[in-house]
Amino acid sequence: MGGPDSQLKLSSLVNIAVFNVVAIILVSLVYSDRVYRLGYWQSLGFTSSTVYYPFFYVTSAVQGGAHIGGLLTVDWLQVILVVMVVVDGSIALGLFRRSRQSQPAPNL
Repeated sequence: MGGPDSQLKLSSLVNIAVFNVVAIILVSLVYSDRVYRLGYWQSLGFTSSTVYYPFFYVTSAVQGGAHIGGLLTVDWLQVILVVMVVVDGSIALGLFRRSRQSQPAPNL
């Protein structure tokens, strides 16, 4: 059967899968919240515009002469996706390094 190295790889892959499922659920919740907020503003007759920055965004709204300036807000979608890439990359790099170290040295 599989040795300790294959069990470690399987464990790491399970960790990646569980983390990604949780991160995708969080992304879905954050995106849904943003869609519902913009939908509410539109139901009141406001036109909204969003300006994106790295890890932040500003959403403002206009209705006729009324202008509601937005506040600088953390863009949790970007934050979660960057954390997801960093965690997946570090686990994948660790697996790659372990597999390279466990390979037998070539006979010369």
